[in-house]
Amino acid sequence: MKTVAHIPGKELLDTNLERIERAVSNGFGVELQLTADVLEKVPLKFFAKIKEILKEKPVTFHAPFLDLNPGAVDNYIREATIRRYKEMKPIEEILNPEVIVFHSGFHPRKILPIYDRWFTNCVDTFKQVAELFQNTKLAIENVFDETPEHLIKLVSAIDRENVGVCLDIGHWKIFSTLPLSKWIESFQNKLFEFHIHDNDGKDDIHIAAGEGVIDFSDLIKFLNNQKEISQIITLEAKSEENQLKSYNFIFSNLQGVKNGNTSLSP
Repeated sequence: MKTVAHIPGKELLDTNLERIERAVSNGFGVELQLTADVLEKVPLKFFAKIKEILKEKPVTFHAPFLDLNPGAVDNYIREATIRRYKEMKPIEEILNPEVIVFHSGFHPRKILPIYDRWFTNCVDTFKQVAELFQNTKLAIENVFDETPEHLIKLVSAIDRENVGVCLDIGHWKIFSTLPLSKWIESFQNKLFEFHIHDNDGKDDIHIAAGEGVIDFSDLIKFLNNQKEISQIITLEAKSEENQLKSYNFIFSNLQGVKNGNTSLSP
């Protein structure tokens, strides 16, 4: 099982390698949050140092998303979005990430009134991005999605082998009422990555898996049924301590020690 620990952009801005070194010492790779500030201010030589530390450990990127909209009907906004994405290319060439995670910008209340125009633009944007990063898997993440429908439609229309889905378990819990098993089944071989964290069912607080209200049983069942887990497992709890707790929780479940979320009633 390939597991990566999320490294927030603000820590990359400090160009301090200690958190990355600790992640590697715990047996993890890293997910680097490449915010706009990171892309503008962090020198490429810092990422070369990360490569030296990681050795054979996996690395993934979380693409910038604040203020961006790959399906924007305002061409200036979409052009700026694509430009930001392109700024990851030199870092990608250094680190060869296994996956780059993107937000689609979909929000039902905001996008549905302009859905057709937004969708056409979003497909075009990700076709361009897929061509730019053609040797890397690109995973579009569920955020405000209430059903898998829009992600399925988007990935299908982009129609590129390297474009799939990142299933964020915390976001699923907050915004969807469909069973987790339904989401997992919907994406089949296009499911590239899982974001693992827990919450109170209301706010996206990114606490340790097993310490909130999420029942992870469907995820554990899916992973246990895989002869080889091809998906990247990203520990997205905010703190290092909670990332370790999340890993221990998931690993214990996979070993059959526990079942689902121990904070829930049987």
